[in-house]
Amino acid sequence: MKMNASFVLNLIEYAQTRGIDKKLIDDEIPNLPKNWHSDNATVKVEDFYKIVSLIQKSLSEDGLGIRIGNFFNLQALGLIYQISLQSSSITEAFHYLKNFATIAFPFLQLTVYISQTDAKILILADNQFVKENTIVLESIMTIISRELTLMADIDLKIIKTSPNVTADYPPDWQFGEFYSLSFTPNILKAALQDRTKQQLEFLVPAFMKLMESYKEDETFCTKTKLMALHLAKPELPNLETVADAFYLTPRTFQRRLSSENQSFRFIIEELRKEISSNLILHKRFSITDITYILGYSEPAVFIRSFKKWFGNSPDRMRNITALI
Repeated sequence: MKMNASFVLNLIEYAQTRGIDKKLIDDEIPNLPKNWHSDNATVKVEDFYKIVSLIQKSLSEDGLGIRIGNFFNLQALGLIYQISLQSSSITEAFHYLKNFATIAFPFLQLTVYISQTDAKILILADNQFVKENTIVLESIMTIISRELTLMADIDLKIIKTSPNVTADYPPDWQFGEFYSLSFTPNILKAALQDRTKQQLEFLVPAFMKLMESYKEDETFCTKTKLMALHLAKPELPNLETVADAFYLTPRTFQRRLSSENQSFRFIIEELRKEISSNLILHKRFSITDITYILGYSEPAVFIRSFKKWFGNSPDRMRNITALI
């Protein structure tokens, strides 16, 4: 059995961002695709699980599947955009999401139960990789939960259950005999959230291109930039979120950055500068749109930062570049 290579590639990128040497993966699985970005690139499911096992042994931490799932925030936004083009309601979007999950992960079994008071998705893996499935299923649950939350035009509370839940898990995770997602069925009647102002069809590729430019640098500062971009929703994450993604306390995380004479605030400002220099060239993004994407409290704050970086206001910069 084979699966699409794109998820496997992102899993390898997560491993590298967490400090796992790619040579370990190449030595373990020598026959990985040469051209990862080909639409026809596939990986054997057994090799996918070998990579999961290697990550599990290297990091050995509770909630690892949740961290891997969060790492796919940016990719989830791209998927949400694609689904929204095909859907007019959450019911339709849910259908496409279920189909996508079972195609991307051919070993996956998703069963949906709906009553008047409860809706539940039961998730099973039809294979023998019991230990590794802790990570695989919890990461998939995190991705699906994130996508449903971002798509629905209502405040949605999703309870996730797993037989591996400990006190260190987030509060929306509960101990249960099975892997499942539970929510009230009113979500299926909800409208799709309008995300047009985020211009995801342009924004996601722009973020991905920025990530490509960082991949050759092995410093912790650069790994932090990569992690922050992967966690984008599309607004950039805060310090606590990025620290947890590395399984570090905020204090230890800041010490790691200080050892390279960096700070999280400086890194986020650098990212904001790089992203804004790209987005400002495209009039499809209003100043308010860019303010929201970069996580500033109001346009005036963004405009002040932009002037500090480039010596001109955003509007003046647009006028200058339009003449070039």
